[in-house]
Amino acid sequence: MNGFRYLSIFIKGRGKSILWGVIIGLVLGPASAIASSTGQSGKPIEGGIAKKKGDISVGKRVYNKYCHYCHGMEGRGDGAIAIGLTPHPANFVADVDRMKKGDQELFESISKGIHREIGGDELAMPQWNLILTEDEIWSVLAYVRYLSEKGRTEDAKDRKNR
Repeated sequence: MNGFRYLSIFIKGRGKSILWGVIIGLVLGPASAIASSTGQSGKPIEGGIAKKKGDISVGKRVYNKYCHYCHGMEGRGDGAIAIGLTPHPANFVADVDRMKKGDQELFESISKGIHREIGGDELAMPQWNLILTEDEIWSVLAYVRYLSEKGRTEDAKDRKNR
């Protein structure tokens, strides 16, 4: 458990500034490298606006560049930075109630970010509409819905095979 002593840096004082500096650097640094997409070349998910507006292949590229640090590669809220965040980032597979929200509501959450005071600390997800285009946000939402469905399907198969 010696490795966990280093996490205390991110929980207290200046460490939070360092953590947010790393996150902002990762987000803003390569932002200009992502190309905007207007087409639907990926396989869309079933139902909702995200199916019509989102391109899963673009969403995957954007998600892997920006979102997986907190939400994890499979969308389970277990990204590398997630361990230092309280509360943890959303788990798109297990949080069925969150994923029942409409596409427009989830689009707004991604676009405007999440900002809350919890126990005197501010929890924040960046305001992605300052970095990503509208098409990229719809594509990320389509990919998040895909990850959610894929994860629940895989979990159901695992439970069935036990």
